[in-house]
Order: sequence, then structure tokens, then C-alpha cells
Amino acid sequence: MKERIIKIMEEKSYIPRTLSELAEILNVSELDLEKELQILVDEYVVRVTKKKKYDLLKKFNLHIGTIDIKEKGFGFIKSDDFAEEFYVSKDFIGDSMDRDKVLFSITSDNDAEGYKKEAAVVEVIERGLKLVLGKIINKKGKKTFIANDKKLDLIFKVNDFGIAVIDDVVVFEIKEYVNGKLVRGRIKEILGNINDVGIDIKSIAYKYEFSNEFPEAVIDELKTFSDDISSEAKKRRRVTGKVITIDSESAKDLDNAVGIRKLDNGNYELGVYIADVSYYVRKGHPLDNEAFNRGTSVYLTNYVIPMLPHKLSNDLCSLNPGVDRLIMGCLMEINPDGKVVNSEIFEGVIKTTYRMTYTAVNSILDNDKKVIEEFAEIAPDVKLMAHLAEILRKMRVRRGALDFDIPESKIIVNEVGKPIDIVPEVRGLGEKLIEEFMLIANETVAQTIENLHLPFIYRVHDEPNTFKLSKFSNVVRSLGYKLSIRKERVTPQALQDVLSDIREEDDGLRTLLLRMMAKAKYSEKNIGHYGLASVSYTHFTSPIRRYPDLIVHRLLRKYLIKNEVSVEDQEEVLDRITYIAAHSSKKERDAIECEYEVNDMKKAEYMEDYIGQEFMAKITSVTNFGLFASLENTVEGLIHISSLDGYYVYEELKMSLVSRNNAYRLGDIIKIRVKNASKETRQIDFEIVEDSRSEGRKKDNRKKQKSKS
Repeated sequence: MKERIIKIMEEKSYIPRTLSELAEILNVSELDLEKELQILVDEYVVRVTKKKKYDLLKKFNLHIGTIDIKEKGFGFIKSDDFAEEFYVSKDFIGDSMDRDKVLFSITSDNDAEGYKKEAAVVEVIERGLKLVLGKIINKKGKKTFIANDKKLDLIFKVNDFGIAVIDDVVVFEIKEYVNGKLVRGRIKEILGNINDVGIDIKSIAYKYEFSNEFPEAVIDELKTFSDDISSEAKKRRRVTGKVITIDSESAKDLDNAVGIRKLDNGNYELGVYIADVSYYVRKGHPLDNEAFNRGTSVYLTNYVIPMLPHKLSNDLCSLNPGVDRLIMGCLMEINPDGKVVNSEIFEGVIKTTYRMTYTAVNSILDNDKKVIEEFAEIAPDVKLMAHLAEILRKMRVRRGALDFDIPESKIIVNEVGKPIDIVPEVRGLGEKLIEEFMLIANETVAQTIENLHLPFIYRVHDEPNTFKLSKFSNVVRSLGYKLSIRKERVTPQALQDVLSDIREEDDGLRTLLLRMMAKAKYSEKNIGHYGLASVSYTHFTSPIRRYPDLIVHRLLRKYLIKNEVSVEDQEEVLDRITYIAAHSSKKERDAIECEYEVNDMKKAEYMEDYIGQEFMAKITSVTNFGLFASLENTVEGLIHISSLDGYYVYEELKMSLVSRNNAYRLGDIIKIRVKNASKETRQIDFEIVEDSRSEGRKKDNRKKQKSKS
């Protein structure tokens, strides 16, 4: 009966009806109909008016979604009924909290200018907050739970502390929302003591549902795996020749290897060999379910939360030298223009020749005679790889692929997890070489399946929002750069031309553009990859640490090795990978947010030792509430507008804060003092001591101010 009720209400001619009117239309008893209508009302499908008339909920401009509330108090609602998300201002959040399931109404349905559609929370349907991280403290001689998140305006009543003691870092499970701010619950889990090494990182990771602990079922499954793969190896092609891994010195999960040779026709034969994780991780088994739930490995300073247990990632699936390992291979013939003219994907077995590091490879490419002599057998191969990598790079540049080249840093911590240094990450030719080879392998695999028109999981990157790009265009043009726009569309090539022209003092434009780009994600629909200027792209090269890569391997085996391409199961495959793509994209975002949060915490903790000290800094962002400035080690702090002398006005077009006698803009070099830094709040505040901008720019600022007055 539910379907009949909904179908009638979806008709254009339908107007809200009473119970008796609906019963007559449906030719059913009012008693039976009332029960069905109540179920639909409880499920928030149908709404009943004050006059006891029934209609679909959405016809009242009411919808169901999940709210994501940000630190500053505003939020975004995602709903299954809409592709886009809705912005909710602080004033229209109501009493909803982060991750609540809410009933909302759309208040602004016009996004023609690029703004997100706006909404207001009408009612909280279901509380999303069920677990709260915090610690046990002593308050007036009694154990009391306090939350880590200071934004949670709740009073916690603990029914059961279990074995938790004072100074324990714990998880509070909410059992009941009593009224107002009062919640009741119990201590569900003890993460450790506040003085335990790494407890700060572990707490943040738990918040995003990442944990180093694996379920007992997974541990039991690992015990069934054998180190002996001789039987399987006999069924596979053995890769011969010189095959090497290139990774960092500290890496233990060596999931890719490469081999190269120059062909008689002048082309290059490049082999990219990836650990065959899918051989061990079987669909529907505990290990597979856990890998799916995690979605990705997470790298948090010196703390790694792996997607797969170390037995696989560091042992059975790690392409260590001198031992047989199962792989999925992608063998490509590439011409001197960087085009793949022939390729083959296969199951194989390899025994890598050398375990190379980026440092050693970079030394060979820098013509370090000692290192070249040490690796005399493969040094020519390494140089040939560098030559091919440069060909591939130039091919991507011609195509318009974007390279933001934004400086990154590495946080060095001591044995107790305290940050002792922050150093810029240096990417040499060795790192870039491997990156190019992985990119071309990912493209080749994606294009292979795309040509077969079979369900697949792609790595996609949508075009930037037109409104945001027009704002960026106005900014760069005001600074003297040219940005070509064709038919209201900016090509990747046009953006790459701007990135190539950006002067050192305007480096902040790179970050500004990056923030305006869409986020790459996984999808069953291939819309291409805008940032790589690629028509077809996937993730094939890291199945040890990314679940979509594992699925790609399974699909390759299904389609290319086993030839299972029946029409009957394609719909089921498509449904499954659609679900996997959405979940994996979410877990990737969670991992990124988790990494950002840990980095912000560690950087703030590091700067706590430098409060009061002065440094040179570059203005990297300008907002209506102040300036963000970055030190040479990439530590960024806020200079709030209230701390500036004089009255300043924000000029968005020129990315400037302007007063009557002065102006600060993107790229200015200033001298700052560390005003405050807090590990707990993860915030760093600077204040300006003096600026060191060029005399030319100072004169330009004064000249502009004079012309205005």
C-alpha cells in the first residue's frame, strides 16, 4: 500500500488530502490506511498538516540530510535527494550538532553566481553524535568526564566509569539525550593515559574512526596465509630482467617496482609491477571487509595506521629484493613523444634486483661516481628511466596538466612524540621519476577498461566552479597576469600557463587556486581528470594502502585474466563499485582531515617553544579578518586584523588589507613575532613587528592611497 500512496501523491494533479479522502481514492479502509500513513510520517516520507491533510514531505520544501558543522559554527547539509550540498549559516543551525540527521528547508535555491544553495535546519531527526572523546579528571574529589572538543556545549552524566581512572583518555558513549544539554552514558573504551606516547595522535585518529587494532577475525585469517607461493608462481608469467623498487629509506611496504629497456625501434618498454594484494585479500572475507571499512592507510607524522596488517603490507605483499612476489604487471611501449602505443596487463611473479632509495637514485642522476660504481649494474637503467620520465612530464605539460608546486614540510618528532624540527620536503628527480611512471600506468589501465566499456572505478577530477574561477581570474589580472577564458571555461592549459608565470612574491596564488579547485574523488562514471588533463584515469598502483586500487586489480583479473564479462553480472558490479567509490572517497577525505588536524596540532606544539621570538614570514593569504603568514618551514600563523595599527579595509580583488597610510597584500615579506601557540586549540597567532617589503611596493602602496584620498 505504501507504494500506491506515494505514487498518488507524486501525481502533478494531487493536492493534500484528508484520511477519508485518500481512503476513498485508494478504495481501502480508513483504519488500514491510517496505519500505513503513520509509518510514512514516522519515516519522514509523508507530512500531515494542521488540518490533518497528507502530502509528500518534499512538497513542503522539507528534506532529510546529514549536517556537517565546522569549527566556526556554520555547516553543510548533504542529502540523498540532491547532488550538491547546502550551506547552513550559524543562525540557522538550530540545536543540531555535527553529524545529526536533520529535517531541513531550502532557503536559497539560486546558485547561478557560484554560491552554494542555502538551507535551514527545521528539526533534528536523529543524533549523529554517539561517541565523544575526552578524559577523566578529578573535580571536587569525584571522577568527571570532560570532552576534548570544547565546542560541545553538553553536560555529561556518566552512569558507568568501568575501570577508567583519573587522567585516562576515554571514549564516552551517549546512551540518552535527556533534555537540553544533558546527556547520559558510559565509558565505552579507554584509549590510554594522557601521558602515554602518541595518545594525542591516537585520539585524533579515533575521532575519524581509524585504529591500529585489527579485529580478531582478521588476525585469524592471517594465520591461514603461507609464505610458500611456488604453486601459484608456476601458473604465472615470470618477469625477467632488471627490476628495481625505488622508495624512501624508511619505507617497508614496497608495493611497486619498475623495469625499463630501449627497443630497436627507438621506443621505450616500461614495466610497472604492482604487488598483487588481491590474491590474498578475497572478496567478502574478514580482511576484505576491514580493508573496505578503513579505505586507506593514514600517515600521521611518525605514526602510520595501515589499511592492511603488517603481515601483508610489510611482508607477503612487499616487493623485497631476492624473493619471489606475486604482482599485477602493466607493460607499456612508449614512443619518444610520450604516447603509449602498445600495452599489456597481466598476472606475474617477480624477484626484484635492487631495493633502491630516492637518495641513491638522485645521487646517480647527479653523477655521483661513488654511487654509480656501487650500482654499476643498474645505473644506466636509472638514467634511461630519468630520460623517459622527462619525456612523460613534457607530454603532460603539453596536455595542460597542473603542477601547483606548493612547498610541503616534514615534522620531526623525538622518541616521546614531541616535535623537535619542521623541515621542508625536498622532491628530487627520483621521486618525480616514480610519480611519472605511476601516472602513466594508472592512465593506461583506465584507458584499457574504458575501451572495453565495462563497469570500472575511476579517479576523477571535475572542472573548477565557474564563479570561483572568475574570482581567481579577477585577482590574477589585477596583479598583472593573463588568464585565457574561452566560452566561460578555463582549460587546464590556461591555468598551467598562469602557474608557470607566477612570481616568487605571489606564490600565495598557487594555494589560492588550489583551494578553488574541485576535490578529486572515486567514481563509477568517467568524467576525466581535470588537474591531470587526462580523459581517463584510475588508481592501480597502491593496493597495499588504497582500497580502490585493490578493487581495480580484482576487476582487471575478472575482465582480462578470467574473461568474466557476462552481461548478467555487470549491473551488480556497477552497483557494488558505485558504493565502494562513494565510501572510499569519504574515507580519503577523513584521512586528509585527520592528517591536517595532526599536523596543525604538532606545528602548534612545536611553536609553543618559540612564543615571543621573531621571524621573517611571507603573507600567504589575505582575508577580511586578517592575514595568514608562513615561515620558511611552512608553519603558518594568523595575524588578526585587530592587531594591526590603524583601520584596515579588505580589498578582495587585490588580495589586500588597506589602511589610509599602508597596505598588506599577498606575497609581502614581513617580520613577525610569535604571539601565541597552543597544542590544545591547534592555533598559532603572529603579530607584525615590521614589514620588509620592497621599497617599490611600499611606494606603490602609498601612491595608491594618495590617489584615493
